[in-house]
Amino acid sequence: MRFSFKNQLLLILFLFTLLRSFAQNKEVEEVYKAPYLFGSDTLIELSITTNIKELIKDTGKKSKYHQARLSYQLGDSIVSMIVQLKTRGRYRKNKNVCAFPPLRIKFNQASSSYTLFHGQNKVKIVGHCRNDNSRFQQMVFQEYLIYKAYQILTPESFKVRLARITYKDSAKNIKNLEEYVFFIEDFEKMAERNGKIPIYKERIHQDRTMINKITRMAVFQFMIGNTDWGVPTLHNIKMIAKTPTARPVAVPYDFDWASLVNAPYAIPNAKLDLESIHDRLYRGYLRTPEELEFIFKEFRMKKDEFYKLYQESNLLTEKEKKRVLDYFDEFYDIIDNPKLVKRYFINNARQVRYK
Repeated sequence: MRFSFKNQLLLILFLFTLLRSFAQNKEVEEVYKAPYLFGSDTLIELSITTNIKELIKDTGKKSKYHQARLSYQLGDSIVSMIVQLKTRGRYRKNKNVCAFPPLRIKFNQASSSYTLFHGQNKVKIVGHCRNDNSRFQQMVFQEYLIYKAYQILTPESFKVRLARITYKDSAKNIKNLEEYVFFIEDFEKMAERNGKIPIYKERIHQDRTMINKITRMAVFQFMIGNTDWGVPTLHNIKMIAKTPTARPVAVPYDFDWASLVNAPYAIPNAKLDLESIHDRLYRGYLRTPEELEFIFKEFRMKKDEFYKLYQESNLLTEKEKKRVLDYFDEFYDIIDNPKLVKRYFINNARQVRYK
């Protein structure tokens, strides 16, 4: 079939238009390809508008979700979406402890598509607890950096993302409140990222988990001065595994009672016979000197990265940086001294008692 010159010209114009449309669609796709929330360490600036008074006073066991509007700047545009907020936690949910409790934010999958929060369902927010003292803001930064420090050791850890939120009261009764917070990666997504599944079973003994990994985790908790965790009760611990019957990996979270955070409300468990949260106690089980040395070598290898994380942070005051680095110095002095290793990690280690 022969085309006339006019038809040939129309066909060329049609193909040109089709190709240009395809190219434009690809550009649009690239522009709107949403980044992963925990794929960057850059600070997120956003605002949340809700009835603040109603939200923060709803701290009962059956606290409900409250509607809010989340907004942030993207180029010359404002991204805005309806979200749900509720108070969460146990100790920090107590009004006598925190005037502003930790929150959980729930996203609508449809409205959050092509935004920074795409693919997210429910995400924890760790905030400032109280806004009447700059110490509480430093506590947020310290806990955030502990999560980053544990990531240096293993990807089997929770990712976090720092944000500066301006809370706006929809009832117009409270002035805008600007605070730094951080988001914590969802448990199931963390497990999936590591090629594992979540394990919700309790009463799993430490020595029924991956031995080297639980020992490393216990040494890390010793390094940061945290005794507020327990594997069998899943207290500030999540478990992930390759299969339902495989040995699980214990993943720590919620470090606000650690010495590094230095929360004014944190006190040692009376059963541990410690005078202060700054007193170190190894809460792992007994290991041989050779097994411990294998773990200590990894901490020595990562030492420069730990120190660099804090030295280069622009979040902490110089006083807070020095406090952390002095505490780290003490840790490395301990693991490099056989007598202190025996004292802290062998003589005082937990032991399995058979009946």
